[in-house]
Amino acid sequence: RFAKEYDVKKILGIGGGGCVFEVVNKFDEGKYAVKRITVDPSDDLITKALREVRAMAQLDHPGIVRYNNDEILRKLNSKKRELLCNYSLTDWLSANTSSDSRSLLRMKSWFKQIVSAVEYIHARNFIHRDLKNTFQPCNIMFVESDRLKICDLGIVIERKMENEVEITLTRTGSGTEEYMSPEQRSLDCRLNAKSDVFTLGLILVELCVVM
Repeated sequence: RFAKEYDVKKILGIGGGGCVFEVVNKFDEGKYAVKRITVDPSDDLITKALREVRAMAQLDHPGIVRYNNDEILRKLNSKKRELLCNYSLTDWLSANTSSDSRSLLRMKSWFKQIVSAVEYIHARNFIHRDLKNTFQPCNIMFVESDRLKICDLGIVIERKMENEVEITLTRTGSGTEEYMSPEQRSLDCRLNAKSDVFTLGLILVELCVVM
């Protein structure tokens, strides 16, 4: 089915969760990014992929990658989403290491875009848990020269609210260690949306501090 519907143009990235291809749909000639994971149907990666698909289907925000559809085939998972510029925030920061290139106005604008997307995720009762910038694969990508989008919602979880008060959730530590909040690192991981806020602080430092 994949070969019948898409022409593969190039590989955009390879990670532990699978391979992402730039493709052209043979029917509507639209360009998309398709993530393919070859796993056993009982594998945890299928659960993770389905979680990401369901979360993305509920989120419609200019700062979050747009989900188109999903195809679950035997021993193969494919997720189709909009094609972003193959350039991450990590790439830009690595190429622009002078304070002159990182103007306060630009960094403030970019950070506001990221915060807006995370705020929307929280408002829709999700916690991202794996925001990251300088570790591959980065999940903050450019759409245009000054527009950013968050992608990769593979370990997103739902927030639990009771009488408009957020309930602390218990989960084993998940995410990228360097970006985890202290509570996320704990084996008896009790976290809420504040965990994402902690990670946003780390990303802000990376934007503003030239190493």
